[in-house]
Amino acid sequence: MTRILVINPNTTQAMTDEIAAAARAVARPGTEIDCVSPAAGPRSIEGHADEAIAAYHALQTVAETRGRYDAYVIACFGDPGLYACREVADVPVVGIAEAAMHMACLVAHRWSIVTVLPRVEPFLAEAVHRAGLTAKCASIRCTPLTVLEIEADLERTKRLIVEHARRAIDEDGAEAILLGCAGLGPIDKAMEAELGVPVLDGTACAVTLAESLCAYGLSTSRAKAFMRPEPKELVACPAPLIAAYLRREEEERA
Repeated sequence: MTRILVINPNTTQAMTDEIAAAARAVARPGTEIDCVSPAAGPRSIEGHADEAIAAYHALQTVAETRGRYDAYVIACFGDPGLYACREVADVPVVGIAEAAMHMACLVAHRWSIVTVLPRVEPFLAEAVHRAGLTAKCASIRCTPLTVLEIEADLERTKRLIVEHARRAIDEDGAEAILLGCAGLGPIDKAMEAELGVPVLDGTACAVTLAESLCAYGLSTSRAKAFMRPEPKELVACPAPLIAAYLRREEEERA
């Protein structure tokens, strides 16, 4: 059995439930999905400050659950804390934005992200750059929606996302659409049928790729970028994080 922990880095339980449903819908038989959100942090992630707080709590969640799971999924389209979590985890950590971008490259020459408020565009552009896929991104199209408005009126949400996706296809040359928020997952297949191009939900992509990494026996390289944290004193931090910082020292002594 493969056990995957899906972390919704915001603290809205309704969204966590939707993300869990999306993850379980694509999971293979024999994959067990747990889905959690941190006990503290923002209700939604719509800016750099939100992302920084969420990243810390995602990292704490990974540290607290180390040894219980075969892979982790960070279920927010900014991938908050992704690289930090890879340093601490013993198993693969997949971000939904990075997963959707890489999977889209297998089915389309260029793709667009359709997302929420315009203020998120700069850090989604950074996520695309960080993944090394700027040349593949036709555009990032933003709607007036806030994250918490997505589920309040799903029909309005779908109408706005489809409208901006059509512009991305017709005006920007997009051949696939990435849903730029974990809360948009429930509309992926309906949109795909309406638009006639692949529509990718990041949670579904990340779970699928996490399963594949586990099946192939791959995990995070420790050669350079994702080495264990340097052993050092952490002041007034939770015990699991302190333990994570001592791992490298313990492994070097072993």
